[in-house]
Amino acid sequence: MKDRIRTYFILGSFVLLSFAIKLILIFKYGDQLTLSSDDLNYLKSAVYLLKKNMFVFHNYNEPTVFVMPLYPLFLSIVMKIFGYGTAGIQAIRVLQAVISCVTILMVFLIAKRLFDKKIALFSAFLVSFYFPNIVTAGYLLTETLFTALLYILLYYSLKFSDEPSYGNFAILGVLWAAAVLCRPTVAPYPVLLFLYLLMHKRMKMGKLMKLGAAMSISFIIIMSPWWVRNFMEYGEFIPLTAASGNPMLQGTYVNYVQTPENVVYYKLGENAFETNKIEVEIAKKRIREEFKKDFSGYLKWFTIGKTKFFWQSPFYWREFLNIDRSIVELTHFFLLTGFAGIMLSAFKDFTKYMLPISLIVFFNIIHCIYMAFDRYAFPLMPLMSIFCGYFATSVIRFLKLRRYAS
Repeated sequence: MKDRIRTYFILGSFVLLSFAIKLILIFKYGDQLTLSSDDLNYLKSAVYLLKKNMFVFHNYNEPTVFVMPLYPLFLSIVMKIFGYGTAGIQAIRVLQAVISCVTILMVFLIAKRLFDKKIALFSAFLVSFYFPNIVTAGYLLTETLFTALLYILLYYSLKFSDEPSYGNFAILGVLWAAAVLCRPTVAPYPVLLFLYLLMHKRMKMGKLMKLGAAMSISFIIIMSPWWVRNFMEYGEFIPLTAASGNPMLQGTYVNYVQTPENVVYYKLGENAFETNKIEVEIAKKRIREEFKKDFSGYLKWFTIGKTKFFWQSPFYWREFLNIDRSIVELTHFFLLTGFAGIMLSAFKDFTKYMLPISLIVFFNIIHCIYMAFDRYAFPLMPLMSIFCGYFATSVIRFLKLRRYAS
């Protein structure tokens, strides 16, 4: 009991100190915590949703399927309570600081379930003070909410895999829907989960199908208002978003470099939905043409090249609290030793760790198809913290054994 109290005291200290730093950052910098891009569009979307009861993103004059609705809805609810002005926006940031602390707790619980409490505490420490995690809570972006939802989903997936029941998997369907409604990238998640159940839990296909049905039913119930709304606005079934065209097209340019010789000019559609369809077709055409010109070179860009862009830098585009970018990069590269932890754990017992590992691989692959850069890797850094913690403690234990042996 004393050991348990000590463990949770240390964890609570990490959480509270991390939360305090986030609050200092939020109240010191306020509206300077902006990228002046998607965050402004999310804010505009939330305000318009409150005032006009219409879901927009880029343009006021047309409904959008460019982004999923949960984050703008979250913003609008907070602003409904605290107002549209500075107080309301700061309230959002403070609430996001709380949500980011939920991620710390989830990381601890996941690492404890996968490994042990020492690794769990070390992982929680890394997540608590990895500076992009602190700064991003102040941005009006999906990252903080989505990351928390992703790790809640992952933790309860691991937990309910040990306690499989229709009720538990119906709850997973709700968590899955919530994550998808925040960011659509996670939509294929059940494929990863069911492979884990088949390979690690040796679950029979009949049982798996019934649990999958329970998960799917709750998912469909939660998602159906979004599907109905999209059909009413656009006259066709749009399950997620219609925003893949531009990132897919941008991703066709090697190193994201456009020149007068390779840039594509095209006529925009009557609305963002039609423009997206045009961009998808142009992107597909460019991919076919570029692969014909230089298959091996273009394949390298869509694999190694984009993977490098995905992981090579932290999501820290502006310095705060006098924390130099070089320091943040050092901590980022330290967390990337988690790849060694992944290899070590996979060698030890691949099926036990395959769900978090496959989540990392899946996100990497999906962003290599479209665009890959540090912001999109941000939700995976807590997972990298867990495997970094595992690798670091494994090295320490190995060195101690060698010292005792000598």
